Amino acid sequence: MKTGVMERLAEIAARYDTDKSASHGYLGDFEEVLGDRRTKPTAVLELGVFHGGSMQMWRDYFASGPVVGLDLNQIEVPDTSGRIRTYAGSQDDAVLLDRIRAECAPDGFDLIIDDCSHIGRLTKASFWHLYPRHLRPGGIYVIEDWGTGYWDTWSDGHHFDPASDGPGLGRRAGRRIGSRLGRRPSLVGRLGRRIWRSFGPQHLPSHDYGMVGFIKQLVDECGMPDITAPGRGGLSPARPSTIQKMRLTTGHVFVFKPPAAD
Repeated sequence: MKTGVMERLAEIAARYDTDKSASHGYLGDFEEVLGDRRTKPTAVLELGVFHGGSMQMWRDYFASGPVVGLDLNQIEVPDTSGRIRTYAGSQDDAVLLDRIRAECAPDGFDLIIDDCSHIGRLTKASFWHLYPRHLRPGGIYVIEDWGTGYWDTWSDGHHFDPASDGPGLGRRAGRRIGSRLGRRPSLVGRLGRRIWRSFGPQHLPSHDYGMVGFIKQLVDECGMPDITAPGRGGLSPARPSTIQKMRLTTGHVFVFKPPAAD
């Protein structure tokens, strides 16, 4: 690190073998979200580390805290700080994930980054094991390269089909009439709401393959207060979302876990 100057993440990344380079376009997103954490102890878990360059980058970026990597292949990362530790195994191995936390971050991780398989079912398995159990309150879970779900060349991807989302003229008219009348009180309003329901809510086309499908499931989790609202969404029991907020970029999904209750 330059004396008296906190290096930008891109400067640090340039020293190491990592595809999270400035040209990849990801570092700006990371820095914007993580910048206020870099002087604090930060326990990092990264799934999918290739040659380990990103682990060296996180070690240099955060002032203190363990930096742990999991990859299918066993790798050795040059490190004199003692902060870096690597494991070999699959990202959906729950027993291994539990052991990693116990051995490296007993109090939980502050930042978990999934740059691993980019396959929807594996990413989902990792998230729903790690996020509730091993990410600390107020922590951030990052999912990279979610757009592979749009690739025909990816194992669980599929090209996007921009189907029309517009109903026929008669259905549009019925919905418009029902919507307008449904805002009125008493009998007219009830009639309007019945007209609306008879034509059905508008169903927009969606793309549910691979990583894209999983990210949309996380959107559902964000919507749990409405999904479980009595008399509205109707799914019981009523509950809040386990996600405080999500930030979506062209390459990342940042999932923010609610802080601990006071």
